[in-house]
Amino acid sequence: MKLSMGSEQICPPKLAEKFVKWSVPNELEEPLLGDLAEEYLELLSTHPQKANFWYTRQALYTGLQFLTQTKSELIMFIFGILVFFGVVVLSMWGAGSIGIFSNIPSLLIVIPPAVLITMAASTKQTRKDAIQLLFNEQIPVEKVNMLQAKQVYTTLGNMSMLMGWIGIVIGAIGMSNNITVEGFSHVFGPSLAVCLLTLYYGLVIKGLCYAAEAKIQAKILAP
Repeated sequence: MKLSMGSEQICPPKLAEKFVKWSVPNELEEPLLGDLAEEYLELLSTHPQKANFWYTRQALYTGLQFLTQTKSELIMFIFGILVFFGVVVLSMWGAGSIGIFSNIPSLLIVIPPAVLITMAASTKQTRKDAIQLLFNEQIPVEKVNMLQAKQVYTTLGNMSMLMGWIGIVIGAIGMSNNITVEGFSHVFGPSLAVCLLTLYYGLVIKGLCYAAEAKIQAKILAP
């Protein structure tokens, strides 16, 4: 929003303004921004150094007042994802060391192919809708477009799982060709653990994608 102060065009802090637009109901957006802009101009003429700080503080305060009303589904979604990650990390920590669950080659087997195939199987607009439907409760999207957006997460989750199994097969073939009778006890355990990591990464991504699918499905079924 550009404001006029004499012959000069002035813009309030953009991030703060966007936060208000994102968090307040659509019918209250213009009145609230108008009130903020009016007081911002008055303060700018008397205390210009404090104006931006005041606007940012008021925008945050205003947005937070409506956040639980307009973004309750998003808050619960983020809370669920945090709980999911918390349980996963605690399980990893309880298994010994979090470092043993980190393996770059296993990540490269799973993530790049899954992402690229998902991009190839969907349009740019569909992927954009898929992201916006998770974080914007008020975005107007047709149900057919919601179904297409949901398919983005279905494809990503399924491909991650598939690449996880392919990683296990690749690891098993590699172990079978290189293992010896003398070194079996020393090689088999660590090698098996590494090749199982691909399936582990696939399962984690599938879990996240399933949560995203469920959120979009709830929007589709909503009256």
